[in-house]
Amino acid sequence: MIETDVLIVGAGPAGLATAIALLRNAGEKKPRVVVLDKGRSVGSHVLSGAIVDPSGFDGILTPEEVEKLPCEAKVVKESFRSLFTAKWDMKIPWVPPMMSSKGFPVVSLTKVTAYLAQVASKLGAEIYTGFAVTELVEENGRVVGARTGEKGLGKDGRRKSNYLPSEEIRAKTVVLAEGGSGILTERLIAEKGLQGTRPQTYALAIKELIEVPAGTQTAGEVMHTFGWPSDFNTYGGGFVYHVSETQVMVGYAYALDYTRAEIDPFRLFRRFKSAPCVERHIKGGKTVAYGAKVIPEGGFYAVPKPFAPGVLIIGDGAGLLDSLRIKGVHIAFQSGRAAAEAILANTDAIGEDYFKRLQATSGWKEMQRVRNVRASFSFGMPWGVMAAGLAWMTFGKFPWFRVPGCDEGDAAALEPLVRERLAREAADDVEASPLQPDRLTDVFMSGTIHEEDQPCHLKIKDPAACAACEKEFGSPCTRFCPAEVYLREGDHLQIDFSNCLHCKTCRIKCPKGNIDWTFPQGGDGPRYTRM
Repeated sequence: MIETDVLIVGAGPAGLATAIALLRNAGEKKPRVVVLDKGRSVGSHVLSGAIVDPSGFDGILTPEEVEKLPCEAKVVKESFRSLFTAKWDMKIPWVPPMMSSKGFPVVSLTKVTAYLAQVASKLGAEIYTGFAVTELVEENGRVVGARTGEKGLGKDGRRKSNYLPSEEIRAKTVVLAEGGSGILTERLIAEKGLQGTRPQTYALAIKELIEVPAGTQTAGEVMHTFGWPSDFNTYGGGFVYHVSETQVMVGYAYALDYTRAEIDPFRLFRRFKSAPCVERHIKGGKTVAYGAKVIPEGGFYAVPKPFAPGVLIIGDGAGLLDSLRIKGVHIAFQSGRAAAEAILANTDAIGEDYFKRLQATSGWKEMQRVRNVRASFSFGMPWGVMAAGLAWMTFGKFPWFRVPGCDEGDAAALEPLVRERLAREAADDVEASPLQPDRLTDVFMSGTIHEEDQPCHLKIKDPAACAACEKEFGSPCTRFCPAEVYLREGDHLQIDFSNCLHCKTCRIKCPKGNIDWTFPQGGDGPRYTRM
C-alpha cells in the first residue's frame, strides 16, 4: 500500500494543473502529490483541437513557462463558414466576438501535456504512467484512496508470467481528472447522487493531422464551420487549424443526441473533408495521425456536484466546457487551480470550498452565460443561433429560465432504423485516398495497441438485448464507433477490442445500454504523439 497526501487520477491538463498549482503554492512544506495515468506515456491519451485560451494559465504557469510552451503558431487569420451542401457554403462576414481566437496559441495538446508533466515533475510531483485506476476505496462513506488494475492476465483470466497485482494508494484527498465520460467519475456521480439538473450530453469529435506541401498554407490560419454534413436538427461542426506551415489539423464534432440510426460519424467526417472550402486547406497533403474522443457539451445545467467526501472532480469529467465555443482546456486549468487552492486551505469542508472557488472563475461565468445555447440547438439551427446571440448580447440574462432540451440523454434520442436510409447512407461514401483513409488505416495511424492476450474490456451485458438492438436499430455500434471495434457477422456481434480508441462512444450511445466499458490493462490504447 502507498500513502500520499493527494492522489490525482489522470495526467491531462486538469490533473497536471492541479499538481503544479499545489506544489507551486504550498510553501516550504510541500504535500506529496502522486499522479496516475492509464496511458503508456503522458499525453498518449490526450486529444483536442486545440486553440487554447491562455487565460487558463494564470496562477499556474509562470510567464517564462508560458513562453516555452510547445507552440508553432498563433491565430493570425480566422473565419466562420456555414455549409449548406457539399458544394454550397457561405462565409460569415465577421467572426462573432465570443468565438474570436485571434492571438491564441494553436497547439498539439499531446505535446503541451507532456510539457506540463515536466513542469510538475520539477516541482516534485510523482507521475506514473501505464497504471489504470479501476476502483475508488471508501471507508465510512468517504473516499480514502484508489486501487489500480491488475496487469498480466490472459484472456481466460489466469495470471501470466508477467503478472502484476493491483496496488492500493491511500490519500487524504483524491482528485478525479479522468476526462469526458470517466468510468470512476460517472460511477461516483451515480452512487452519490451528484447529477446535474439535466443529464450530460456528448459529441463525438474525430480528428486527423494532415501534412501539406511547404509553401502552400499559412501557419496560424483557422476556420470553423457549422451545418452540412450534419442534418438541420443535430448540433455539429468542423474546424481546420494550421498548426504550422506544413501541418493542418482537421476535425469534425457531431452531437451524440442524433436521432437517425443509420448515421455514421466517421463517414460524415470524410464528407466534411471533401467540401471545397475544407479541401483547399489540405490539397496535396496526406493524413499522418488520427484520433477520436467525446466532448461533454451539455453545459452549465449538466455539471454535477463536483465533490463528495474525500474526492474532487475537475475538468471534462465535471462537464466543464463552454458549449458555444467548444472550449474547455482553459476551464480545466482553472478547475485544477481551484482544487489546489481548496486543498491547501485545508478547511473542514474542502469540497464546498473547491466548488465556491470554481464558481468564482471566469470559465464558470462563461459557462453560465451560454447555459441555454446547447439545449436551444435541439429545436433546430435557427433557434440555436438565436439563443447564442441573445446569450452573448444580454450576458446570459435572457432567457432567464432553463430552456428544455437534451433532457433524456444521448442514447434515448435514437429512433428505430429506416433500412432504406441505411442503404443510401452506405452508398454515399467518399473514395479512399491519402487524404481520405479508410477507418482501419486511420486507426493504425492513432498508434493504438492492446495486448491481445488479455480479457476483453468491452462486454455485452445481455446477448438477447443485443439481438433486439439489431432488429430495432440495426446494430448502430457498427456505425458510431470511430475505430471499427464492432462488426456484425450474421447473428453474432464481433468485438475487436484491440482497435479501441477509448473514446467511450459505445457506452454513451448504445440504445439498450448494453455495452459495459471496463479498463484494459494500463499502458494499452491509443498512443498519440502530436494530436
